[in-house]
Amino acid sequence: MEKTDARRLLEPLMRCPTAPYHEDAVADYIAATVAGFGLDTTTDSYGNLIVRRPSTGRTTTRLAFMAHMDHPGFEVTAVGPDGVVAAWHGGVQPEYFTNARVRFHAGGQVARGAIRTAALTEDRTHVKSVVAECDGAPPVGALGVWDLPDVEFTNGSVRAPAIDDLAGCGVILAMLADLRGRQLDAEVWAFFTRAEEVGFIGAVGLARSGRLPLSLPIVSIEMSKAMPGATQGMGPVIRLGDRSSVFDQSMLLFARDTAAELKEEREGFKYQRLLMDGGSCEATALNAFGFRTAGLALALSNYHNQAPAGPNGPWTIDAEEINFSDFLHAVDLAVAMCERFPGLQRVMDRHRRTLLERTGDRLVRLQRQQRERERR
Repeated sequence: MEKTDARRLLEPLMRCPTAPYHEDAVADYIAATVAGFGLDTTTDSYGNLIVRRPSTGRTTTRLAFMAHMDHPGFEVTAVGPDGVVAAWHGGVQPEYFTNARVRFHAGGQVARGAIRTAALTEDRTHVKSVVAECDGAPPVGALGVWDLPDVEFTNGSVRAPAIDDLAGCGVILAMLADLRGRQLDAEVWAFFTRAEEVGFIGAVGLARSGRLPLSLPIVSIEMSKAMPGATQGMGPVIRLGDRSSVFDQSMLLFARDTAAELKEEREGFKYQRLLMDGGSCEATALNAFGFRTAGLALALSNYHNQAPAGPNGPWTIDAEEINFSDFLHAVDLAVAMCERFPGLQRVMDRHRRTLLERTGDRLVRLQRQQRERERR
């Protein structure tokens, strides 16, 4: 996908305010964009969005991609003389909340302020709610986000208040845009899920709903905390696993072979392979329900808006950041996987043949030695 087309699609998406249980703006943008591609969007009983791009061939092969529509954020629970009380949903260290700037959205209105106090969970490791002093009184139920500068494309990078996982949704949308008009022997499914940041809630609901055939392989697309070995600007990461689980061997081999072929075919294409264990992703939740999964990630700076800090701070909330070329190459890889997915079985057969070719003579030797031992 061309840079200008990708930016035109991605920039308004990342301007949508979002938080767990409050993904409406993102969902509306995705549904409208998909409709522009000539595709239908359905919604399950949990509010997850489901898109199916039909095959143009006769095969029944299917491949799915998944990303989540939420980002850590706030939800107003009360407004009183002491300020705006808001529940916190997501994973951010407590040190980052003191005096942090926040913004609440409701009905097109915005109220801005700063956090004055934060209440911790019983083990004192997580924030459960905050009190903020604001220039307005948002209604109960309003969503809140960090008050950060707008989306910025600069020096090859993308900075935004919420890249995890809106850019993951953007990869899937860009993939669907690129697939328009192409002959495709695989049916492509896309899932945009809710409330991932509070325990994969939408993905679990979708997995247990019975709407997905268990044979459906699913690629989880995430913006993952940058780890040693995963370098921004060196391409998307084929994620071998996360903090909680490892992914399906056949899917990972297929992703790797597809990426290696692209690297041979296209000058400048880059990719990486790594166990990204800075967090867990929806592939882990799907694993628990028996789905074959793979992971595709972009290395993310300032994960969950937490700028790097020393042991004594400063604890600064900042924009998240990814490399734009990593995003573009992730789209290229996802499109290529869709185009080549009917060859998944051939990939496995090739790897099996390679193993047999490399071990054939040695297998005969082992058998001969064993027979000699048995005769003795």
